[in-house]
Amino acid sequence: MSNYINQVSDSLKNHISELANNPCSFLRNPNVDFSRKRKIDFKTFIGIMMNSGGATMSKELLDFFDFNKNTPSVSAFTQQRSKVLPETFWERNQYGSIVNKLHLNAFYDVLNRIYTDVLVQTAADYNEFRACATMIDRSKLENVILVADRGYE
Repeated sequence: MSNYINQVSDSLKNHISELANNPCSFLRNPNVDFSRKRKIDFKTFIGIMMNSGGATMSKELLDFFDFNKNTPSVSAFTQQRSKVLPETFWERNQYGSIVNKLHLNAFYDVLNRIYTDVLVQTAADYNEFRACATMIDRSKLENVILVADRGYE
């Protein structure tokens, strides 16, 4: 599994580099956008977007730039984001459908606002019911109310 995750990670890095080598087709104004040297160049912008979780943008930027005192502002990020077309993050595969390479299953503690367990499955091993059962078996928590969407029943 670790080897597969490394392959997916390497593939993602290669795709980001490909995007960064030819950003013009992903920009609103290709002759002007990202032409000046900034803290958030196109490749950095894509990296931030791909690494962002569910935190505030301020926290995401601090995390991405390792809490550096020269971390760009949220306003700077927003200005750079406005230059990029939404289609940048949308590409169909050769068969015309969207396929996820990995599926993340997670248990989230609503009261404490933390994830208590996660299970990553490949597309070939994707089974939400089995993932839920596995995480329940691993859980040490008692007297829990589990809320899940369809597929986990």
